[in-house]
Amino acid sequence: KAADMAATGRTRAGGKRLCAYCAAERAAVKRPKTGEAVCRDCFFNAFEEEVHATITSECLFESGETVAIGASGGKDSTVLAYIMQLLNERHRYGLNLVLL
Repeated sequence: KAADMAATGRTRAGGKRLCAYCAAERAAVKRPKTGEAVCRDCFFNAFEEEVHATITSECLFESGETVAIGASGGKDSTVLAYIMQLLNERHRYGLNLVLL
C-alpha cells in the first residue's frame, strides 16, 4: 500500500510525501536528474550507484592508476573527493587518489 501511495505521489497521514523509491521514509530531497522526491538514504544510494555506473561503463580508470582530485574546499570538490574515496574502497577500483 505504501508503494502505491508513493508511486502516485500520495502522502501518509500528516501530509508528508513518501520517498518515491522506498515508500517507507518521508521524502527529503527532490532529485534534480529525475524530479522524484526521495528520502536522504535513497538519494545517497542512487547518487553513488549512478557515479559507479558511469565510472565502469565508460572505463574511466584502470587499477593502479593515480587520480588527482582538485579540491577548492567548496561543496562540489568535497563531494567528488568523498565519493571517489568511498567508491574506490567499496568497489576495489585500486586507484591511488591524490587530493590537490
